[in-house]
Amino acid sequence: MSIVVRTITNDEFDSWVRRSVLGFTGHASDELLRVARSGAEMDRTFGAFDGDDIVGTTTTRTSAITVPGGSVKMGFVDDVAVLSTHRRQGILTRMMRTQLEQMRERGEPLSALTASESLIYERFGYGIATWYHQWKIDRRHTAMNTHPKGGGRVQFISADAAREEWPRLHANVRKNRVGMVHYDTAYWRSVLWDAEYQRDGATEFFHVAYMRGDRVSGLCTYRRRERAIMVFFLLGEDAEIEAELWQYCFGIDLILEIQAWPRATDDPLVWRLEDPRRLEMILMDHMWLRLVDVREALSERGYADPASLTFRVHDKFCPWNDGTYLLEASEDGAECSRTNSAPQIELGASDLAAAYLGGVTFSTLARAGRVTEHAPCSLAKADRMFRTERQPWSLEL
Repeated sequence: MSIVVRTITNDEFDSWVRRSVLGFTGHASDELLRVARSGAEMDRTFGAFDGDDIVGTTTTRTSAITVPGGSVKMGFVDDVAVLSTHRRQGILTRMMRTQLEQMRERGEPLSALTASESLIYERFGYGIATWYHQWKIDRRHTAMNTHPKGGGRVQFISADAAREEWPRLHANVRKNRVGMVHYDTAYWRSVLWDAEYQRDGATEFFHVAYMRGDRVSGLCTYRRRERAIMVFFLLGEDAEIEAELWQYCFGIDLILEIQAWPRATDDPLVWRLEDPRRLEMILMDHMWLRLVDVREALSERGYADPASLTFRVHDKFCPWNDGTYLLEASEDGAECSRTNSAPQIELGASDLAAAYLGGVTFSTLARAGRVTEHAPCSLAKADRMFRTERQPWSLEL
């Protein structure tokens, strides 16, 4: 039978969740069905149907992402799975195309996802826009050479309080950190759900708040497994607060090792440690970005250097983007439009997405053979325009 890709009905949702989890070789509990339904957007939840049987799943979370100069609407792709019985039949390609076409219709210039497999999404125009570090350090080597001065105190809070405080704190910090994503309350309920099967032999979550006066200014959520703690979320309104939270983690009794992820690649903690070599760091790709509408996405971000740039974008998967553009940036904003002028640089959709947040320079991509310079000094100009003060980073797990 031919495969049909469409949004699901309310009555099909439980089957959709079970098939999505099955696609990752798992089984969905009744409790998972309840949690998943609380955050579902039915008109953005797609199934690939073989007759009445759901054999592929994907969904879009209506969201936004912080970019230089503001925030841009975005469709966040999640729960992408194809049953092992239906691989190599083009089902993923059809689902991705349907999703991106819907984002275009809804006026979302950007799309993003985190990839369980890194070989899949570049062919759909996604590029690695943010990276993160996995950390591991022996507690005996966590002394700091600069003492943090947060001016507050730490205290335990309940799981219910954490579910209230995390959305507020994250929304406050997100405004000033490129790459951070808007999460609704349903997302936070899901990631802080803390079901036993999620713990993999560890404890339930501990939640610690950093208090300035009577206000929560930082949060840390972690588990303990044997004599190690695993920090899943740690965020503060400034670097001093985060350093105070790390100092708390490093001082927990009976702990031999601290593990943490996803940590920003420019996190200042590395420079606070007396012996930074002891901090083991593994670099991982994190958020994959895609420009759904090149003209709109480039017009909505700010630029570090007022200049103009002409570039050719190749985009077979979203052909409405394919073409040559003129980007004109000033202190008052930016405008991107189609042009018949000769391009100064030439690149693919995934490479433009990788450079969009400033996480990689066009010059680096050119040295990798991914971007072509047609006019002298154009790569250097593009690098200056897209430069950001800090590396883009997201707390997404």
